[in-house]
Amino acid sequence: MRFLIIDESSDFRGQTAAMLRARWPEAQVDEWDPRQRGNPAGSPLIEGYDLLLLEVHPAGEDGIQWVAQMRRERKCPPVMLIADHGDTHVAIQAMKAGAADFLRKTGLTQERLARAIEDALREQETRRQESTGTPSGFVRTIPLEVLRTGAPVKESAGQIPGYRTLRMIGEGGMAQVYLAERVHDGIQLVLKVLDPALRRDATFLQRFVREYKLIVAIENEYVAHIFDQGFSGDQPYIAMEYLSGGTLAARIQEGMSSLAALRLTSQIAKALDAVHAHGIVHRDLKPQNIMFRQNGRPVIVDFGLAKDLDSNTHLTRHGEVMATPRYMSPEQCMGIAADARSDLYSLGAIFYEMLTGKRLWGDEGPAGLVYMHVHEPIPRLPERLAGYQTIIDRLLAKKPEDRFQSARELFATIAV
Repeated sequence: MRFLIIDESSDFRGQTAAMLRARWPEAQVDEWDPRQRGNPAGSPLIEGYDLLLLEVHPAGEDGIQWVAQMRRERKCPPVMLIADHGDTHVAIQAMKAGAADFLRKTGLTQERLARAIEDALREQETRRQESTGTPSGFVRTIPLEVLRTGAPVKESAGQIPGYRTLRMIGEGGMAQVYLAERVHDGIQLVLKVLDPALRRDATFLQRFVREYKLIVAIENEYVAHIFDQGFSGDQPYIAMEYLSGGTLAARIQEGMSSLAALRLTSQIAKALDAVHAHGIVHRDLKPQNIMFRQNGRPVIVDFGLAKDLDSNTHLTRHGEVMATPRYMSPEQCMGIAADARSDLYSLGAIFYEMLTGKRLWGDEGPAGLVYMHVHEPIPRLPERLAGYQTIIDRLLAKKPEDRFQSARELFATIAV
């Protein structure tokens, strides 16, 4: 690994170099003083590095312009912007210029720096594969330490002919989820099996079967790949790809930079655009339903509550609340028909959580959350994040007509 630190402060360069060497002992870390050596853009030497770290105002100039100049070079490595404080509003411009991330010197730890670098390198490799036509889709066989995944399977639960159930990895309102192995070729995947208590309930059975049909219809890189669906005796099941990158909920707990949150929001918007283009509203978008492939790309899962806008079928009983109150739109809370803009409200609640590390409306219970989604003013972001307030305001607008009118509009506003 080779890193180049471009910063006026020799102390910061030294501290950052020490963090990089602690994480990658064999790394070559070079330092560049922009006051003495100027802008390295256009210099062939930067092509030899794996990643550049650049202060936001090098030698009193605009670091975003430097990023744009560097990124025009075909072989330029990822460039991460480092700021002393504030200036959160520059994150959108930084992303549009091609910056891999936007970090603050204050509170920067070795763990956070290493995680940001690993994400940037993974994203660079994914883009390289896409530009060369190398497929970067789902990984069919993933080496796992199975005993560290989920919990032991109870007795014969989740046993489906043709599959070997390994561990239980999740349980929801409708189904149990298992890590499994397909017997004939050893592919590791996920088996989603309808809860035994619901198998004779026609509404839940229709909802479960319909989820498979909706996902298959989408066929998009941002939606989980389906291998199979069927019935084993009275056990309806769906076999789908195993997403090894974990959930967005876990990443939020680890903490992320504002630019990482913005980039993820743009990718989720792109995913929602694909979903909505098929006339489907997810209706239960939340951090637990956004997972990651091994290449770092987010994937939307769990379409059990999705609504096909072209269908007249109603699979929700009167008075039944199935979505997660934390991320429900005001129209869902009021029992009004929800369209694609409802998913954008849910994404707004997720974006707020990614930015602040705190859940929208704190620790309110379900009844309180429903009231606050409908009646409470949109919360103000901390001053350091104030540059994102206009996006939050449009995503969390009480009236659908005041929000972004489509996921595509949101993506066009914030994406590179």
